[in-house]
Formats: sequence, structure tokens, C-alpha cells
Amino acid sequence: MCAASAELISETFNVLSVGVWLFDEEKSKLRLEASTSRARTTAGDDAIEFPAIDPCLTKMRKAFDLEKIKDNWGETLRQISETQFSEGGNRVGVPLLAGERYLGLIILADRVNGIPYTVEELELLDCIGDQVASSLLNLRLAKEIMLGKELEAFQTISAFFVHDLKNAASILKLTLQNLPLHFDDPVFRQDTLRSIGATTNRINQIIERLGALGSKLELRPSPVDLNLVVEQAIENVNGTPGIEFTTEFKPLPKLMADSDQLRSVVTNLLLNARDAVGEGGRIEVKTGSQDGWVALSVSDDGCGMTPSFLRDSLFRPFKTTKKKGLGIGMFQSKMIIEAHRGSIRVKSDVGKGTTFQVLLPLTFGE
Repeated sequence: MCAASAELISETFNVLSVGVWLFDEEKSKLRLEASTSRARTTAGDDAIEFPAIDPCLTKMRKAFDLEKIKDNWGETLRQISETQFSEGGNRVGVPLLAGERYLGLIILADRVNGIPYTVEELELLDCIGDQVASSLLNLRLAKEIMLGKELEAFQTISAFFVHDLKNAASILKLTLQNLPLHFDDPVFRQDTLRSIGATTNRINQIIERLGALGSKLELRPSPVDLNLVVEQAIENVNGTPGIEFTTEFKPLPKLMADSDQLRSVVTNLLLNARDAVGEGGRIEVKTGSQDGWVALSVSDDGCGMTPSFLRDSLFRPFKTTKKKGLGIGMFQSKMIIEAHRGSIRVKSDVGKGTTFQVLLPLTFGE
């Protein structure tokens, strides 16, 4: 765009040397972005550095005669835009301003026959400068928005992995809490070793997925026994003193799904239920199947959620009722289930409890 603008000005005003200089706010430099001059005299990377941008330069609102500027910045600009022949007339600067934001300037030199600029021509240059500045600002804002979206996406995806690691840490913490109480029980020690091994594998899988992170949720479908996935998840989170787990598993056909991702969903539902009920609470887990679908429900008799939270916040990222929660679990779970072409439903009453129901098709992608 800068090159096209320089060519347009050169042809419109019959000027041989037109340079578009853009201001880099971070580096406090003016950098030559485009030029029609055949013999550029700037050195190095075509950039000049100002210790601090001169306020007198940024206050220039209209096209100005560069030859008449007596300040140091005027001399600097004359040096970077030397005339190529003596009869080229006065050099003119056109500020590039978008509101109060200084974006740079256009310098015109070597006008054929040295014809002076008329008032109308200077006004036209001001209009062109405004249009160029507006376009430049739009491009910069679009780039900033894109970078902001990339950062937001990175933060969201990072939060997913942090949430999974947090769940794994909760399982290990629970295991360590119970270890001193049942250390003499060989069956418990065997179960503990198996649980630690499974959690370690889960952490390694999270790290592997992080290393192969893409822009979309990557599923690795294979035949999965949902009952087995649920049993493993319960085994990992069960053991909190004072909480009763009850299960009702119906025989299920295997479904095509990503077992690791489903385990993440089930673990999240169980941990949420555990946090909701506290000591003395009850959690009920059921599975079943009907008409080509399998179903999982996790119910608790905990504190429940308000209708407004269910409606506006439950499945949104970074929204949570927990003091130390990330607000990622249900958002991530919903993404995983919907990626399997399934659905997740919830029913909750304040002071009575909550039931989550997950429905999944037997065939992946249906």
C-alpha cells in the first residue's frame, strides 16, 4: 500500500522522489517503507532513530515546507531526503496522522521543473495523507486484533492443559493423603501403585498432546469400553473420606471415541461432584445405552447451581463457582463431547444437587 501511495503521489504531482516513512513507536525510529527515488542516500537499513520523537514534528497537522523548518528534526529529515538536482523546488512533508496517533510522514522532493505547490495541491496532499494514515491504522489495528486473538487462543488452550494437570495433581494428592492410613494393607498398596502409574501416564499423554498442539481439538478414536473408562476414573478420584460413591453400570457395546479425552471428561465431572458435596455427600454414577447411543450420568447431592449460572456461565471459559477454580473444566468437557458428535446436559437445584448427563453416538462422527 505504501509503494502504491508513493507512485500515485509521484505521478499526480510530477515528483521524482517520494518517500513514505513510518514511525516505529517501540524503537522510536522512522523507517523508509517505500520510495520512488532511484538513488536513495540513507544508510544501513533505511532507518533513522530519534532519541525521543520531537513534539514539534507530531504537532504538524498540515503539509509543510521542509526547507523552512529550523528545528533539529527538520535538518534530519532534509538529510534523509536529499534533492537529486538543484532545480527540484522545495521539499514538502505530509504528516500521517490518525486522530492523535502519529504514524509517520511522506516526503516529496525533486519536483520536475521546480514548480511551486499551489494551495489546492497542498490541500490535496493533506487529503491523501489522511487516507493513507487511515488505511495504515486499519492495517495495524487488524494486525493487533489478530495477535490478540492468537494470544487469547494460546491462553485458552494453555488453560485446558493446566486444568488437566490440576486434576492429575488432585488425584496424586488424594493418594498421598490416604497412603499413611492404609499403608499396611497390601491390596491398597497395589491399588496405589496402579493409580500412580495411571496418573503418570495421563500426565505424559497431556505433555505429548501439548507438544503436538494444533489449532483444533485432535481426537484419536478407537473402540472404547465406556464402563471401563468410568471405572478407572472413579478408582482415581474415589477415596475422599466421608463421600459415598454408588455405581450402576449397564452392559454397553463399545463405541468409537478417544478414550483419553473421555477419561478427562469423566474425571472432571467426578471431581466437580466431589467438590460440590464435601464430607458426608453422595455421588451416583450410571451408564446405559439406547438406540445407537450410550449415556453416562453423574449425580451429586451437593450445593447445586443457580439458574442464572447454568444459563450464562456454566459452559463458558473462565467462569466458575470455585474459589480456586480455573473455570475451564466444563467448557473443555463440552468441546470434547461435541467433537464426538455427542451432547452434555445438566439439571441442578440450589441446595439439592446436580446431575450431568453425557450422550455419545456408538459410531464416531455420526
